[in-house]
Amino acid sequence: MEPGRPGRAEELSRLFEAHYADAVRLGFYLTGSWAVAEELAQEAFLRLWRRWNRLRDHRAALGYLRTTVVNLSRSSLRRRLVELRHQRSFGEEAPDPDPIVRLDIASALAKLPARKRACVVLRHLADLSVEETAAVLGISTGSVKSQTHRALRLLEAALSDHNHRLAEPTQEVRKP
Repeated sequence: MEPGRPGRAEELSRLFEAHYADAVRLGFYLTGSWAVAEELAQEAFLRLWRRWNRLRDHRAALGYLRTTVVNLSRSSLRRRLVELRHQRSFGEEAPDPDPIVRLDIASALAKLPARKRACVVLRHLADLSVEETAAVLGISTGSVKSQTHRALRLLEAALSDHNHRLAEPTQEVRKP
């Protein structure tokens, strides 16, 4: 440990205090579940704790943390998809979706393909730059821009379609 430099526990404690809620929010927007998001954030901090001494630059810890949450959410969604396929193959009923997912925006976001959803979440909800998003996802900045653009168009279409259906007048049913 360098003189005058805080230790691992102190640095991680500060990072946790400052960014735990952001990591949970990122996990939620990627998975649609607060419970899963909290587990992902906790696991990401645990992995960061284990890897701390191997980080070349501790200022990169936040990027490592975000990348870990994104990767864990992908794994979680893949596992969930396998579970749902297994349930359907045996004729089991799928559980009710999380009530939060039923919200218009969260529902539309949840329907986006994983990479497009990740780009939108990181760019507009986690407020990362194009370059930071590219680094977290391991893709080029051009891919981030195009995926984000396409995702926003899909969200806009889904939300305007939903709002259009809500605005249609309902026909009153009269009893004869």
